[in-house]
Amino acid sequence: MGSWWSDHPDLEALARRGRGELQQESIAAEEDAEVLRQRRRTLTDLCFEWMSRGDLVTVAAAGHQFEGRLIAAVNDLIVIAANDLEVVVSLDNLQFARSERRAHFEGTTGDRTVSSFRAALGRSEIDKSPIRLVGISDAFDITGIIEASTDDHFLVKTSQGLTWALPRAQTAFAIGETG
Repeated sequence: MGSWWSDHPDLEALARRGRGELQQESIAAEEDAEVLRQRRRTLTDLCFEWMSRGDLVTVAAAGHQFEGRLIAAVNDLIVIAANDLEVVVSLDNLQFARSERRAHFEGTTGDRTVSSFRAALGRSEIDKSPIRLVGISDAFDITGIIEASTDDHFLVKTSQGLTWALPRAQTAFAIGETG
């Protein structure tokens, strides 16, 4: 048994038109909500979304590009695993990020052991592991051991015994080996 208006063709047509308009309004409202969500996202939010989904991502900083899996996206930092390298990128000096392929890897909530670019490089300081630091605009490309990580610079000692003070704001990314 149908609704009482199904016996009245004019009312049934009006009901169908009303349902159609309601559906179109609902779709338009969802599209508007998605646009607003995208407008409110930060670059960190976007990279976190790609990481959570497991996208294959390309990032660029200081004229270098790295393709791989995002393993951290938090505050001023993204970390990408590219082949056997772990690239720590300062979002302040990121040139671009691009999602190459959706859900290429298993998604992850990311590495929660670091919360900033400085903290990520602080791990290298503690481990005394060699790390390559690259500056924006080819200002520097130094490999060494971080002796101190401060609010405004990294103190790095090279294998030649030279000590470099590298401004944190001018450091685009750092590369360390993952294995």
